[in-house]
Amino acid sequence: MTVYVDNRPVEIDSNAENLLEALRNVGIEIPNLCYLSETSSYGACRMCLVEVDGQLVTSCTTKPREGMHIKTNTPEIQQLRKGILELILASHNRDCTVCERNGSCKLQKYAEDFGIRKVRFEELRKFQHVDASGPIVRDSSRCILCGDCVRMCEEVQSVGAIDFAYRGIESRVTTAFEANLSDTECVYCGQCVSVCPTGALYVRNDTEKLYEALSSGKTVIGMIAPAVRVAIAEEFKIDKDPFIAERLVSFLKLVGFTKVFDVAFGADLVAFEEAHELLERIERNEKLPLFTSCCPAWVKYVEQFYPTLTNNLSSVKSPQQALGTIVKKIYAKKMNLDPDRIYLVSFMPCTAKKFEAEREEHKGIVDLVLTSRELAQLIKASRIDLSKLEPQPFDRPYGVSSQGGLDFGKSGGVLSSVISVINDETGVERQEILELEKGIRLAEVKTKDGRTIKGLIVFGLSRARRIVNDILEGRLDVDAVEVMACNFGCVGGGGQPYPNDTQARQSRAKQLKELVSVKSLISPSENYHMRKLYEEVESLHELIHTSYRPRKRIVHEDVEVLPAENGEKVTVKVCLGTSCYLKGSYRLLSQLIELAKRKDYSSVEIMGTFCLEHCDRSPNVLVNDKLVSEADLEKVEREIERQLKERIRDASQTNV
Repeated sequence: MTVYVDNRPVEIDSNAENLLEALRNVGIEIPNLCYLSETSSYGACRMCLVEVDGQLVTSCTTKPREGMHIKTNTPEIQQLRKGILELILASHNRDCTVCERNGSCKLQKYAEDFGIRKVRFEELRKFQHVDASGPIVRDSSRCILCGDCVRMCEEVQSVGAIDFAYRGIESRVTTAFEANLSDTECVYCGQCVSVCPTGALYVRNDTEKLYEALSSGKTVIGMIAPAVRVAIAEEFKIDKDPFIAERLVSFLKLVGFTKVFDVAFGADLVAFEEAHELLERIERNEKLPLFTSCCPAWVKYVEQFYPTLTNNLSSVKSPQQALGTIVKKIYAKKMNLDPDRIYLVSFMPCTAKKFEAEREEHKGIVDLVLTSRELAQLIKASRIDLSKLEPQPFDRPYGVSSQGGLDFGKSGGVLSSVISVINDETGVERQEILELEKGIRLAEVKTKDGRTIKGLIVFGLSRARRIVNDILEGRLDVDAVEVMACNFGCVGGGGQPYPNDTQARQSRAKQLKELVSVKSLISPSENYHMRKLYEEVESLHELIHTSYRPRKRIVHEDVEVLPAENGEKVTVKVCLGTSCYLKGSYRLLSQLIELAKRKDYSSVEIMGTFCLEHCDRSPNVLVNDKLVSEADLEKVEREIERQLKERIRDASQTNV
């Protein structure tokens, strides 16, 4: 397709989603603060304005068509963009030196590009609130209302923990009823952090805790996840360095770590256990499909939105927690160390790993989780040139891993490792992996004993939701499902360096694949130190397994909406949690209020609540102690009427 850009003909892709994408693909970058290719076009920031056939339009919402005449850099457009930036800056916290995104902020970059040295408009102080209740911190003073986090949380992750609230100058991005993020359905995947252009959302920085530990006299032990090494190589521009992990070991030893282990060893152990768990479940035909449990955001998602499926989660701990358990429970005893005097630090690409280490069933195992960005900060603060450090190997025995273990860092790594173990155990005649759509692949394996095993590889929680619903409704029959919350797997974790977009993630996955290829061990089963661990520790199986439970998503008091008169009453509680809200519970609440007023239900009390579980059958309403699932007005009214009649009957019998 031919269009005319600034008076010159340009060939663009006719299938491009919008004009902004089409121009970007031919090397013309249009400024924007709210465009994400993974989500719907929003057009909020207006920075991407262009002139098309004499009319100003937002390029992110305009479809390209043959023969368009487009102007991208007229004086009018430049002045409009500059004015927009100044308006945003007038209501923005401009204390950039202490901001998480200092040096990588799009707003900061555009202010520099457009030469803004003074903001013409009076500073506008808006609602300011910092929520540091969990691993992800929200700072409303830095929010520019671009909506990137809202769309990412809702459309890509299908969680909906945050949304726009209020109107006009009072508009803000917040949680339901202004609750802390830790009291909502947030799964801490960190994808909102990845797309926030201005640092209004960032990962809690725990580096001071490490400095304290290094000065405490404790034995500080580190462990590094596969996806971290490619992220650090990217951050320090030393890509394609096959010894990047070993240089990181050298760095950590320099700053005071006693030992450094490889989380990929834990991944080998997890793959080995999970393969046997899958074969056992298939043999017994129970708790299928098996859902992988390496991604803590996915685990929390299941606990919240599909609590009836918690038993389908693999009971094997994640590589972080499995290796952590071995260090604290086995290695400490072997080396005659007091576990309480070991300070175990895990370097992860993931924000949810901070939450995982703090879960009640895991507390005391991993003492501190630092993200790739926090590790990069430690390196920069040390002034040590990472590229010039002499490589040192990971410490034995937990420093040896297979290709499969290292492959856990990207989507598909868990299931492929499990399959390689199955191949070692029973033999595989044929293996085929088909891409069904972006983010969903089907792995089909035929074993030598004639069994066919089907597994799905999924990244992104909204895709996982579709898959789970298809399984529950009988449209899909598979034996295993690998889910990674982040697009392209752990390489796209919320703790990875900026930019953390699709292009960066694909590059990291490619770099990790090249690192994987240099491993001499192919399957986790070939890991001698792992097999030796089984010989030495009889209780190993019990140590590295856990269990999961349904988890209330919002811990909050009920909200009284329509009070009843004194005396005995029928209490109606409408769940306003995300799953129910998305299926119309707020509308149902309004209908019930109108019904109560119309029928003069003086003894009916209506309340809003925040989790009645049974999210897979939402919306849910509790009428006294009777749960009404998949509720609508007719169902709830019928139950209210039934209970009111019972009250009248009971009262009349009492009078008699």
